[in-house]
Amino acid sequence: MAVTTHKASAKAPAQSTRKGQLVPHIKMTLKGHEKVVNDVAFIHGTRLVVSGSHDKSLRVWDLDTGKQVGEPLLDHDAGVRRIADSPDGRWIVSGATNGSILVWEVATNKAELKRVPVSFKGHENTVWDVVFAPDSKTFASASSDETVCVWKRETGEIALGPLKVGSVAFSVAYSPDGTKLAAGTDKQIIVWNLKTGKELLKIEQRAWQVAFTPDGLRLVSGNRKDIRISDATTGNIIKQFDAHTDEPFHALAIAPNGTKLATTSYDNTTRFFDLTTFEPIGEPLDHPDEVLGLDFSKDSQFIVTACADKLVRTWTVPLSESELQQVSESSRRVIPHADLPCSPLRKFSRYAFTPVVFHSS
Repeated sequence: MAVTTHKASAKAPAQSTRKGQLVPHIKMTLKGHEKVVNDVAFIHGTRLVVSGSHDKSLRVWDLDTGKQVGEPLLDHDAGVRRIADSPDGRWIVSGATNGSILVWEVATNKAELKRVPVSFKGHENTVWDVVFAPDSKTFASASSDETVCVWKRETGEIALGPLKVGSVAFSVAYSPDGTKLAAGTDKQIIVWNLKTGKELLKIEQRAWQVAFTPDGLRLVSGNRKDIRISDATTGNIIKQFDAHTDEPFHALAIAPNGTKLATTSYDNTTRFFDLTTFEPIGEPLDHPDEVLGLDFSKDSQFIVTACADKLVRTWTVPLSESELQQVSESSRRVIPHADLPCSPLRKFSRYAFTPVVFHSS
């Protein structure tokens, strides 16, 4: 059954598409979950995606075949709220609406997940976010119980915390060098020194999501429909803009190459923004329902989205201004013939796909 892409929302902010800019395409639609899909993640070093849902399951998807790998993972006894993969590609962590946290090992054949028999007990309510440290040895979690914890992956011990933040903790993010941890809460953004546990910075603004840019110099945060770019040391706001319409913003992700960020919303769209110019990139990616989670592939060329319609989708990603300039410069140096393997036009035009719906096996 073919997938039909949707026209941009009538309420969407005007977004021009520069000549030569590629329009993102849906690549795959993955069907299997029985309830809302809350989060998704590419597994580093594999051709796999993992998704988590209110149906209490994690599911693994093969991007070469578009099929579900194995049976659903049903070890959670509550809806799965957030998932994250480790930078070394060996682990997955999942947090649920009852405060439970599970860690999964990516099998050596990289085709399945196996639950690690370690207990991670500490949160008393919904785990809103989880994220691995750059060294993959620890991970952090944020919860409705108004605490943030840093866990040792191997033993289940709390390495730092519980850190009491005074309001619901919605999100957590490590700095690229692993020395700092940021948390977005219902009242503020807090940054800690992970070695000493000392609070380094407090920004008095609600943050549903927070993330460091790949250079570690800026914090990107979101609250309702606005996005803020702040100095990661001083907290000073560099740029603030509305990303979505009247519906609340939900999730954000920064491309690993640092060129762009993507946001999702209850307005049923995913949108891209240039991290240099802060301008919108291309047109919104329209979904038939609320978009609750997303993740970039490690090469920054694809994203995967989690939708309230129970489906997981993968998409191509539009190019930022800096990437377009690179293509333009390369085009002047190389003969732009589509049959040449080294042609920059071939490099970027190969991501136009015919949409197909895949079902779980």
